[in-house]
Amino acid sequence: MTSGTGTERIRRALAGLEYPADNRAVVRHATGAGADDAVLGVLLDLPIATYADLDEILRSVPRDPQDDSPAGGAPRRTAGDQRTVRGGGREP
Repeated sequence: MTSGTGTERIRRALAGLEYPADNRAVVRHATGAGADDAVLGVLLDLPIATYADLDEILRSVPRDPQDDSPAGGAPRRTAGDQRTVRGGGREP
């Protein structure tokens, strides 16, 4: 459930969810939205927390170790990665 398609299924299942939302609210909303068993399984595996927004949920979705990308489909950053930020500085 880490491909872009999986992410879109999660987004659809959580459309209209009011934040902040805890695990129970997330799963309850997805169930009411008709999410399939795969999506519900992923949401049930989320760390126990109160989520501020959808992006925080998507960042918390467990990844398949065979897949080298997070739920959003972008390459996963490693400890040695750096990216340029506004102002020409570097972000660790």
